[in-house]
Amino acid sequence: MRSKNFSTVTELTSKIKDLLENNFFNVFVKGEISNFIHHGSGHMYFTLKDRNSEIKSVMFRGSNQDLNFQPANGVEVFLQGKISLYEARGQYQIIVSEMKPEGIGDLFQEFEKLKKKLHREGLFDVKNKKQIPKYPKKIALITSSTGAALQDMLNIFNRRSKHIDLILRPSLVQGERASADLKDAVNELGNNRDVDVIVIARGGGSIEDLWPFNSEGLAKEIFNCKVPIISGVGHETDFTICDMVADLRAPTPSSAAEVSVKSTLDILNEIKQIELKILHNIQNIINKYWQTFDSLNVKYEKLNPMNKIITKIEKNQFLRKSLSTHVTNRLNEIKLEFDIFHKNLYSLNPKSILLRGYSIAYESSGKIIKKSDQIDVGDQFLLKTGNGDLKAVKQSN
Repeated sequence: MRSKNFSTVTELTSKIKDLLENNFFNVFVKGEISNFIHHGSGHMYFTLKDRNSEIKSVMFRGSNQDLNFQPANGVEVFLQGKISLYEARGQYQIIVSEMKPEGIGDLFQEFEKLKKKLHREGLFDVKNKKQIPKYPKKIALITSSTGAALQDMLNIFNRRSKHIDLILRPSLVQGERASADLKDAVNELGNNRDVDVIVIARGGGSIEDLWPFNSEGLAKEIFNCKVPIISGVGHETDFTICDMVADLRAPTPSSAAEVSVKSTLDILNEIKQIELKILHNIQNIINKYWQTFDSLNVKYEKLNPMNKIITKIEKNQFLRKSLSTHVTNRLNEIKLEFDIFHKNLYSLNPKSILLRGYSIAYESSGKIIKKSDQIDVGDQFLLKTGNGDLKAVKQSN
């Protein structure tokens, strides 16, 4: 062996890569997905296998964004892509450009076509959704009478809302005749004036199993139904045309039963809150009227003529009493002044002086004798005392 005939690993890998990519640039492969990983970058990595072989596969983010289904382990798929070689590991792989589930690829295309058509016609518009009654009395169930979905919903109603009146309209939920039966059931119950809410439900299944719920006729019957409709078809990851056109979509039949009506306990609690609110409002109204009454009563008391008369009388009585007291006090003051004046006057009265032992001499003419030489010796004069008059004669000077 000569060294010049040897290739490096990289050179050989590059030749194999060129060979593969030039000859397998557009392949169509059928197989089952395993080891599926949807990376945070958006790329999908998985192994495509059958009974005897497997191939590593990758579908980059730019190619997988338009997928109409969710790839998962165990799903049979059809792939279109090219063969390439991952040189770092020397592994060949399929770089996938398109992928669809085996056997339902056509159904998905039909589903997407109908969905776009109904969307353009406005069947999915929120503005066309009917309001679900807050407190329905009668709920109609459209589902299989033998399915687990019915038992799940009955358990929910029995546990949460025993007050609700239920109507069961048994219907096919799978097979060729199911779509027509579902449509007839919606039509029948939609014309029943006693029904407040309709629940359409069935358990999960494959897209073929759920296909009756993707009928255009059923969708338009639901859209034109006068009674609000809740759709609870399949599992949380299942979406049907029925879900989209219904007034409310629930992820499962059990959740459809829950959202169709409030529990008895919740309703009782709401009633209690309403009672408390009413009592509070009544008390506020009573308090308001009492305040108004008190205010009017005060005004009435102020404007009442009798109160004015009583006030005037009381004021008059007060003034009379005050005047009487003032007059009495003034009379007492005057009397006191008079007594003092009388006393002073009495003390200055000549008679009072005479009573104290003094006397006044008068000439016979009645003139008071102020000097001893005013009369001559031998003249008579009158001596006035406090107890009487005395006649006297002047004896000497």
